[in-house]
Amino acid sequence: MSVWVDAVARARGLRTHRLPAGALAGLRRAPDLAALGRDLRLRGFPVDEGERRAAALDLATRRRAAAELRVLIRWCGPRAALLPVIFEDEDRRSLRALLRGALQRAPADSRLAGLVPTPTLPERALAELAVARAPAAVGTLLTVWGHPFAPALRPVVAADPPDPLAIEIALDRAWASRASAGARQGGPEVQRFVTDALDLANAATVLALAGQAPRRAGEQFLDGGHQLDRPTYSMLLARDRAAAARILAATFAGTPYAGVLRTAPRHGFDDALLAARLAAVHDAARRAPLGPAPVLWYALELRGETVAVSRIVWRLALGAPPEALPAAVGAP
Repeated sequence: MSVWVDAVARARGLRTHRLPAGALAGLRRAPDLAALGRDLRLRGFPVDEGERRAAALDLATRRRAAAELRVLIRWCGPRAALLPVIFEDEDRRSLRALLRGALQRAPADSRLAGLVPTPTLPERALAELAVARAPAAVGTLLTVWGHPFAPALRPVVAADPPDPLAIEIALDRAWASRASAGARQGGPEVQRFVTDALDLANAATVLALAGQAPRRAGEQFLDGGHQLDRPTYSMLLARDRAAAARILAATFAGTPYAGVLRTAPRHGFDDALLAARLAAVHDAARRAPLGPAPVLWYALELRGETVAVSRIVWRLALGAPPEALPAAVGAP
């Protein structure tokens, strides 16, 4: 069993850098990007004085998150290899956005919004991937860099034309396989965190596709969970969304996720699920304060804050009305 005392102490120190819910509410009230930039600068974000460009403010948000993630990974040392469920999940999210952007020929800035640089995909790598003209170019760069997802992605991004679903399946399976392998070495707390992550990924897929019965939906199931098995997953895909949500809530009864799955809000579902995960890992951290749970808790909080600030930046840039503050941010 790995000893986490030093990494836990570092994670607790880094948590003091998180924005409280009240601060995020204040950022949402900024009248323009210049005012938002001033607020972010005052709160320790690396924003140049007078900055008012949305892309620059989003970059500052990503740089702040990346700097803190690097500190945490450095303190984890070899134990970071036990937590691909967290550290490589950032890469999975980034590559999903970048590959979708390449397929859609989206502007580079929009592909990068809210992404968190990591040691395996640092800021410069993300910027280079964001201007790739096609998924195959993304796959080539990942292969040259020796990224751990490259072998799984290489054949599907090279297809002509590329299959968006096949790309997502390959990416998700690469992450799930590596997360499960790390969990086997990380002990019961990491194993529980990983099985929850895989179960909830499958549940989210069910809610997104229930009633549509897409031909290849079964291929999106990720092995390694505990609550939701493949037969139940397949059965739920044939139900309408409301029925699937009720059955999922019963399947996850006794877990912190049952309530979110029961209501299954179409707007804000990801935020509500992240809030439930934060509550679950916070409870685990209280039960075992010197294990890996406080590190996992901090990493989830960092993700939630980064996404929330990035949304504020781009909603203000686009003149969109502010959305409700994500429940995940400012969790206990």
